[in-house]
Amino acid sequence: MNYPELLYKNCDLSLKFIRRKDLDKGIRLYIAYMMMMNNGWGVVTHLSKRFFISRTFAYMLMKQLNTATDICFGCEVTEQSKKEVKIELKNEALKQILLFRLEGKCSILSISDILKTNGIENNSVGTISQNLNRIGRYLPNTLRNNGDEILCVYLAADELYSHSTPILISVDAISTAIIKIELAESRKTDDWVSHFKEIKGNGVDVVMLVSDEGQGICAATGAAFPEKKRQPDTFHAVSHRLGIWRSRLLSAAYTAIKEEYHRFEMFESAKTDVCIKKRMDAYFTAQAKAKQAVMLHDNFTFLYYCIIEHLQVFDNEGNLRDRKCAEENISIALDYMIGLPIDKMKKEINTIYNLLDNLLEYLDTAKEVVMKIGEKGIPGYIVQAFSLAWQYERNATKAKSADRKRYYKNKKTELISTMKMVLGTGFKLTRTNIFTELDKIIQSSAVVENINSIVRTFLNTSKNHINQELLNLIMFYHNHRRYNAGKRKGKTPMEILTGKKQEKDWLDMLLEIDKEQKALALALAA
Repeated sequence: MNYPELLYKNCDLSLKFIRRKDLDKGIRLYIAYMMMMNNGWGVVTHLSKRFFISRTFAYMLMKQLNTATDICFGCEVTEQSKKEVKIELKNEALKQILLFRLEGKCSILSISDILKTNGIENNSVGTISQNLNRIGRYLPNTLRNNGDEILCVYLAADELYSHSTPILISVDAISTAIIKIELAESRKTDDWVSHFKEIKGNGVDVVMLVSDEGQGICAATGAAFPEKKRQPDTFHAVSHRLGIWRSRLLSAAYTAIKEEYHRFEMFESAKTDVCIKKRMDAYFTAQAKAKQAVMLHDNFTFLYYCIIEHLQVFDNEGNLRDRKCAEENISIALDYMIGLPIDKMKKEINTIYNLLDNLLEYLDTAKEVVMKIGEKGIPGYIVQAFSLAWQYERNATKAKSADRKRYYKNKKTELISTMKMVLGTGFKLTRTNIFTELDKIIQSSAVVENINSIVRTFLNTSKNHINQELLNLIMFYHNHRRYNAGKRKGKTPMEILTGKKQEKDWLDMLLEIDKEQKALALALAA
C-alpha cells in the first residue's frame, strides 16, 4: 500500500467540508497546526471567527494533521512537544515585546496592535504589561560591581519628573552609563543622600560630582561625599543664565529698530508743519532708543563672550588656561556687566559671583590631566595640538548654530590631519591616549541631560505613568546597547566603564535573565 492510500485509509476524510474553495491547503494546514499546538483551547474561537469556519471543522483538521504526523514520523505529537512549542512561541512574543518597547520606544497599546497584525500570540495589553513588569523586577536600579576592582566614576546627577513624582538619576559622565535611577517621594536632601549612599555601597568609587545648583542635591553631595570635589554645572551657572538675557536684548534691539523705521515712515507722510514737528520728535526719540538698545546688546554680548572664552579649558594656542587668571578676567567682565542698565539681570550676575570660587574646579583637574599626559613622554606641541582638537570637538557638539558647528568641525579636522602627517603610524595610539585622559575634564552635567531626554521618550509613550520596573529596564537597555554613531560608536556604556568586552546583545542578555529567574522560581516551588 503506497503513502496516499495509507493516508486516505487512516484519516477521516469525509466530504462534509470541501465547499470553501477560498480555504486552500496552506490555510487548512495553518488552522490544523494552531489547533494541534494549543489542543484547541482558546484558539478555536479565534480561528472560527477569523476564517468563518465551524468549530467542528477546526477540530476535524486537527485530527487529520495528528494522523498525518503519526504516519509520516511514526510518532504522535506528545504533550511535551506541544509544551515546548508553546514556550518557544511565548519566548518569541517576549522578544518582540522587549524590542518594540525598548528599541522602538512604542507604547504598550501600539505593541499589542503590532503583535496582532503579525499574528503573534500573547498580544493583549495586560500580558505585555505583566511581562515587562516581571523582567523589570529581576533587574536592579543601582549598578552593582561584582568584580574585584573598584569602579571609578565621574558622577553627574539630576532629576526629571513623571507628573509630580521625581525620578532621581545618576550617570557616569565619561561612559554615559546609568549608575542609579529611581522613583522617589521627593528631591529633598534626605532622598539624595540615600540615593548617593546606595551607590557607594556597591563597589563604586566617586572621583568627583557635577550637578546644577538645586538645594537638595548640593546639600546631599556635601553630606554623602564630604571629601570629594563638586563641580557646578558651567552651562546652568553661566551660559543658561546669561544666554537668555542675550536673546532678550537682541529681540529688544530689533523691536527698537523696527519702531525707528516705522516712525520715519510716519514722518515722511506728514503734511502740516505741526504734524511734521511732532512726528520728527517721535522719530528722533525712537532713533535714540534704537541706538541705545543696539549698544546695550553689543556691550552685553562682548562681555558675555569674554566670560565664555575664559571658561574654555585651553586658549587658542592649546595652552592650559590658568585658573587664577581666568577667575580675575571673569570677575572683571561681571563687574562691567552689572553696571549695565539692566536691573532685573543683577540677581543672576550676583549668583554667578557666588559660584565663582567653585566654578572653575575643572581647571585644577585639567592641570593634573595635562601633567599626567606629559609624564608619558609626549612632546608638548603634540599635547597642545590634540588638546585644541579635543576642545574644538566639544565646542562643535555644544554649538546650536549650524555655521558654528561647521566651523569647529573644520578646525578640528585641520589639526587632526596635521597630526596624522606628523605622527604617522603612531597617530591613532597617541590620539586615544590623550583624548582618554582629556575626557576626565568635566565642566557640566550635559550628559545626564541627554540621558534624561532618552527617559522622557518612554514617559511620553507611557502617558507619564511609569513605575520602577520600567526604569530598571531602561537602565539595563541603555547600559548594554551599542552606540551607532559618535565617538562611542560600536561600544556599550558598560564596556567603556568596565573596560571589558560585552559578548552578547542586550536583548539576549535580558532573555537569559528571564530564563534563569523562571528556572529559579520553579526550583524554589519544588
